[in-house]
Amino acid sequence: MASARSASLKELGCLSLLTIALLLPFIGKPLHVDDPMYVWTAKHIVEHPFDFYGLKVNWSGTLESMAVIDSNPPGVSYWLALVGALFGWSEPALHAGMLVPAILLVVGVWCLALRLGAPPILAGLSLLAMPGFLVSSTTLMADVLATALWTWAVLAWVVGLQEERTNWLIAGALLAGLCILTKYVGLALIPLLLAYTLVKRQRLAVAPLLLLLPLTIALAYRARMISRYGVDPLEVGSSARGARAVSPASAIEYPWIGLSFLGGACLPSLLLAGWIFSRRTLALSGLSVLLVATGLILVRTLGGSPLVTEQRVRWDLVVHLALFIVSGALIFLLICRHIARRGTAEAILLGLWVCGVFAFASVLNWTTNVRALLPAAPAVAILLATEAGSAHGRGAFGTQRGLLAMLGISALAGFLVAQGDQAFARCARDAAFEIAREEVRAGRQPLWFQGAWGFQYYMELEGARKIDWNRGEVLPGDRIAQTDSNTLYKWLPFAAHLLTEHRIAVHALAETLSGTAGAGFYSDFWGPAPYVFGFPPDQVYSVFEAETRYPRQQ
Repeated sequence: MASARSASLKELGCLSLLTIALLLPFIGKPLHVDDPMYVWTAKHIVEHPFDFYGLKVNWSGTLESMAVIDSNPPGVSYWLALVGALFGWSEPALHAGMLVPAILLVVGVWCLALRLGAPPILAGLSLLAMPGFLVSSTTLMADVLATALWTWAVLAWVVGLQEERTNWLIAGALLAGLCILTKYVGLALIPLLLAYTLVKRQRLAVAPLLLLLPLTIALAYRARMISRYGVDPLEVGSSARGARAVSPASAIEYPWIGLSFLGGACLPSLLLAGWIFSRRTLALSGLSVLLVATGLILVRTLGGSPLVTEQRVRWDLVVHLALFIVSGALIFLLICRHIARRGTAEAILLGLWVCGVFAFASVLNWTTNVRALLPAAPAVAILLATEAGSAHGRGAFGTQRGLLAMLGISALAGFLVAQGDQAFARCARDAAFEIAREEVRAGRQPLWFQGAWGFQYYMELEGARKIDWNRGEVLPGDRIAQTDSNTLYKWLPFAAHLLTEHRIAVHALAETLSGTAGAGFYSDFWGPAPYVFGFPPDQVYSVFEAETRYPRQQ
């Protein structure tokens, strides 16, 4: 018993150290995408702990309450507030704090895999090898913490039902409530755990009733938002989902884009196929790649991204999409195989877990992105570990030789994608510093800008002001900085001429946000693939000078 416990602690220690080793190179990553919203909220929480959304920000082009702008609860901002209050608000301090949720997630997968009879170390390594996990763990957003809470909630609930222990069920219900307070996707835990309870046919009649606890937490939070901020989170979520109406993708394309994002985020499902499936299935998978690639060429476009131009076939994007889509399809084949082989309530739990998250992320969410699919990653990791590590599931390759090598290749791919995301974030920060400091040195004030994400965060740190299209005023001679590699900007509605262009090199081997490359890790509005390997072009940041006043005086 003591030796088994020692071995378990050693495995957990190794997984934790490996998590830190993989993420430590990104400890200084600039704020990126929606990171600023969580940091601004965290800073406000330090001063006003019970008024978490009592601040206004110009994020979408006019000054609005954070309660309207941020369509997620403030759970992760409270964690960042603690980190920032104790260690400061530098990028290394904040990212070091976010190592804790990443480690909790990996440890949670190890514990849940052990409870479900899967090789726990293999499950943990499978998660670490997923590009979706690695990139998400380099952000300051809510996704990794929410996924960690989700995993631990499932673990506590499984233990509670298997051992008929009410205290574990209460812990699972509370963790589900905390997950909801971090990201609304946690609401999906309620039907998931209820379905598992019914399939398990557990004699504990109190179990379904305890699921009223996370529901009560969610309703209490909703009541607080309405009473304090006059904002109904359900209406904000509904407005966000309305973005689907202007999505470049059609409804028939949603599942295919969803498969692309799921397969790319959970890349080990493709690389470990040889240790899971038979040679015949692998041959059919290879044929499927060719068929999918052919189909993509025939349809010529996916999600608004052209796959065939007048000059050539975009083989780089077509190949990425074909491999990712087949990778995603293999996950569902894996689910069917696992349920057919095991037939247990726990096997059904894992299947419902992945299918539910996929349906939400690819059809119901305002956009398809890896962030929305991340809660499925722990279940996929456990499924992969179960089938790849099974004595009867070694598939076409016959032995497990090379299994770790394949996971290493997937981890390397994820590392390169994370580095590409970091390089893009650095580009925005460097451009903001270069433009703002050049204008300040020349004594030209005010300096206006368009765009959001990290570019906004660093421009405002340097004293630049974002144009408020409802209240702001631009005078002739004022300077305006912007780039088309950002979001929430529009063509200048007044006469202006181009002054300078700042070209910032992106030193990377992969792209996560590029309409040109078709990569849309954070939103399929940018492209139908979560990431694309290649050399990103230089990013161009332009500075214009206004010729007329805005708004015009009547």
